[in-house]
Amino acid sequence: MQINHNNISWINLSNPKTNDLDFLGSELRVSPLVLKQLLGFNKRPKIEEYESYLFIVLHFPVFNRKTRQTISAELDFIVSREKIITIFQNDNPALATIWKEMGLNEELRQMHFKSSGFLLFSILDKLIDSCLPMLDHINEKIEDIEDKVFDGKEQEMLKEIAIVKRDIIDFRRTIKPQRSVLEILAKKIGRFFHDENLDIISQEVIGSQIRVWNTLENHKEMIEAIEKTNESLLSYQINRVMHTLTFFSIVLFSLTFIAGFFSMHPMENSNSAEGLFVAAGSMILAVIVITAIFKARKWM
Repeated sequence: MQINHNNISWINLSNPKTNDLDFLGSELRVSPLVLKQLLGFNKRPKIEEYESYLFIVLHFPVFNRKTRQTISAELDFIVSREKIITIFQNDNPALATIWKEMGLNEELRQMHFKSSGFLLFSILDKLIDSCLPMLDHINEKIEDIEDKVFDGKEQEMLKEIAIVKRDIIDFRRTIKPQRSVLEILAKKIGRFFHDENLDIISQEVIGSQIRVWNTLENHKEMIEAIEKTNESLLSYQINRVMHTLTFFSIVLFSLTFIAGFFSMHPMENSNSAEGLFVAAGSMILAVIVITAIFKARKWM
């Protein structure tokens, strides 16, 4: 797939096949080392400078609705003075949307196809901005969890809190290494393409990445605070249950002790109604005393 405008070409390759790699090697003289990397998974983002092109590896978060998990999707760029080639193995909905919009909208092509360097930063800016709706979704989930925590659903929210924390961890793992690569790219690309007009848009991209990271940090702090609150409420509930169990245990022990005492030490008229009232009164008095002690200490 290819989009051409203003002598700039954007080629988009999904799951590149052997003939795609042959084309890159023969027509664009891409290094065999780079071609080999295109078939595998690069764990770390990086930028490599060659004689006529830059090879860039970046990762972007993609949310899997079925597993409710954020995964890291690799996106490779080969950027020459007249071409941009994007290569990916896993689906990237944000990139697909950008590609479709660029292909259908002539005004967008005029705006972004000023040079291959400008187009690269335009794509990166849109990809980074595509993280914001995912962060909004996480924020909505955090607010929902907060409401349910204070609505008496602390136990049910344990798993939901863990899922959101996993999303944030995966998001952070994907986003954090981008910053250094983008800063290196901003320094290299102007010199590489002899285009000083890329300074503004490159700083916009870095600013977008910082904004995403700061939002992610806020979400991290929020869910950690909610988790601590949830743990405190659960601990309070457990303490209340333990106090209740302790109360009944002491009451039962006291009643058993009193019953055993009267059975082992029979009193005069113990078989009469008077003896029965004495035993029953002792039990009632014991319950009242125990209850008063627990109430005074605010254990129940």
